[in-house]
Amino acid sequence: MIKNTMLALATITLLASASTASFAVSPYDVTDSVNSLDAIQEAYSATVQTVNVNEANTLSFANDVASVQALVKANPKLVNTIERQGFTVDQIVGVSGKQTGLTLYAL
Repeated sequence: MIKNTMLALATITLLASASTASFAVSPYDVTDSVNSLDAIQEAYSATVQTVNVNEANTLSFANDVASVQALVKANPKLVNTIERQGFTVDQIVGVSGKQTGLTLYAL
């Protein structure tokens, strides 16, 4: 009986930790967010992708929205690219990629 209880507790603990780990994994390539932030300053264009509120929350773990928006506002070429795609800088909530493959995420 004690052995079965311990096995059940160990299984529950393992499942809980696996579940927590899956929430920590981001579907966005923001592993090198410092380079992505640097790329904003030099990029001539970017693809803007729409995200929902949950995805924006996930992005917030690796992106400081205020910093991303400030860097984008300082790059007129990116502002133009964003506006041509139907978005505003205030909608941008994250960034991933490098200068030649930059993706901006808009809420």
